[in-house]
Amino acid sequence: MGFFSSNCKGCGESIKSPYDLPTEIEWQNVMVAISPSGELAVGSYDGYGRIAEEEKLIDIDPDAEWWHRRCWTARGEPDYVSPSDYSHDQGFFYDRTEAKQ
Repeated sequence: MGFFSSNCKGCGESIKSPYDLPTEIEWQNVMVAISPSGELAVGSYDGYGRIAEEEKLIDIDPDAEWWHRRCWTARGEPDYVSPSDYSHDQGFFYDRTEAKQ
């Protein structure tokens, strides 16, 4: 399987894979995944549906909410509501010259 990603529930931008990631948006690789049961996983997104947490890779629940950690914190660390939308840029195929900060 190739790259895939979902959009952050807070800002709508994709959770970025770590490959060829511009320095100014490195924060968009650090994410929070909230499963429907309320379990949290916090760490770096690998670009392939897993999050690196405490030196291990964890598969992200397909129905999870995806957040940039920065956005989740800014919104008061909300609980699960609904699954995140699939990202059309797959967290990798975005215009790096216009990457949002």
